Amino acid sequence: MQEKKNKRLLLSLIVLLLATAVVFWFGKKDNTYDIDENIFRQADLKAVNEVVLESPSGKIDLKYMGSAWKVNGTYNADRNMIEVLFATLREARPKRPVVASQRDSIGKAMAQHGVKVSLISGGNIVEEFFAAGNDQKTQAYFKGTSDDVPYIMTIPGYRVYVSGIFELPASGWRDKYVFGFNWRNFKNLEAHFPNHDADNFLVEMDESFFGIKGVETDTAKINNYLDAVSLLTVDEYIEATPRLDSVTKATAPLLTLTITDIADKKYSLKIFPPDRTGQFLGLVENDWALLHENKIRTILHPKRYFIK
Repeated sequence: MQEKKNKRLLLSLIVLLLATAVVFWFGKKDNTYDIDENIFRQADLKAVNEVVLESPSGKIDLKYMGSAWKVNGTYNADRNMIEVLFATLREARPKRPVVASQRDSIGKAMAQHGVKVSLISGGNIVEEFFAAGNDQKTQAYFKGTSDDVPYIMTIPGYRVYVSGIFELPASGWRDKYVFGFNWRNFKNLEAHFPNHDADNFLVEMDESFFGIKGVETDTAKINNYLDAVSLLTVDEYIEATPRLDSVTKATAPLLTLTITDIADKKYSLKIFPPDRTGQFLGLVENDWALLHENKIRTILHPKRYFIK
């Protein structure tokens, strides 16, 4: 009797093991994908000289012009961000397709709300795809413009939201240097303190040294000051709002810096009182920006600071 019972248990165990093996085998097949890792890496990135990013937020044109990348044909692009962009294009890999039950909905959402990325070489589109992600920005998706299947994208070895670089606003691509010109073309710098005219000064070349005309100047302080101005960067550019526009009417700037180059082109920065803790408001030409207070403190020196 016990022997028969043991045989039945052994038979049941064999059936269970076979069933487990079948489930494991087919489950393994279902989760194994034969994916072309280069599906979104068809373009020769060395030949790409323009990247267009289109979304419901607008169009951003990143283009190599002359000797530098430009944002929308106007502003110098941040070289570090351009490097991150091309590193992402080079290293991103499809991990797996989105599950079949979600492909249609995610695909439609990508086409409507995602970013259309166009890689261009010599005026011709050489690659195009949509980039987007889930609501939590923890999972990135790429989808070809003529493909119905979105893919989950990763960069091997990194926990990074791959689509994030494509979702930056235009301001996020801009070079952060306030005075983005060749300092070898420097002619003079004028500092104007609207509420304290006695603090105003003009820095220009005096024989072979920079100095303030009419006074005996501490050359080391002037050189350090010009270095600080040349290296000045914004923390971020921000969108103009009615409140910010009213600032220029209601509040005089703490300082206005105007730099003139040898072609008599002028570059200006107006500094206003802090808008947030640790950050001053700045008007770079006609664009609003936030600048860290530590940077601004180094350029708020009045005329008397430089006199020996």
